[in-house]
Amino acid sequence: MSREVVEILNRGGEFPDVKDLVAGVRGVKVFENGDLDAGIWSVGTAMGLINDIPTCGELVSRIVEEAEELITGRLADMVAPDAEENVA
Repeated sequence: MSREVVEILNRGGEFPDVKDLVAGVRGVKVFENGDLDAGIWSVGTAMGLINDIPTCGELVSRIVEEAEELITGRLADMVAPDAEENVA
């Protein structure tokens, strides 16, 4: 869809010539139906950081593993061992 819009504009087209192609209503269909060709859709810069699409379980496991590595590695000196637990 975006390529078609660019082609129209490069041939001298103006907004009225592409307004139906870039309408938000079409973009909503992309997100609702998953049809990437249904309209124009936006992404943030974080999209360039995506290397794979893990399952939810895999993602949570990775997050926990990375947090444990961070805590035991770089933050180990900042965590004081419990001498006594306060029980109230």
